[in-house]
Amino acid sequence: MTDTFKLYVTGRDRCTSVSDAHIGVSLLEILRDAGVYEISAMCGGNCSCATCHVYVEAAGLLSGPDIEEAEMLDTLLHQEPLSRLACQVAVTAGIDCLRVEVAPEE
Repeated sequence: MTDTFKLYVTGRDRCTSVSDAHIGVSLLEILRDAGVYEISAMCGGNCSCATCHVYVEAAGLLSGPDIEEAEMLDTLLHQEPLSRLACQVAVTAGIDCLRVEVAPEE
């Protein structure tokens, strides 16, 4: 089993980039390492600002949002079924591909 996966990121400009990413850290850290600077994460990844809102497509390989994240997501205007806070998504073994779209700014 490998410790990397393919990461496809679509930015607010609708352009998609592809990179290899490492499992074992939060999606927020992975996106920062991949050069995605559209996500401000003003709270430092503490699930208290929702400025790391993304849409994540992972075919059920990720655990769902916990209560705190779900409550924060419920406050967003652009919430969709694939909405997640990147700071709360743990990327673990078993994922070989992840598609992420940066949500519109609130």
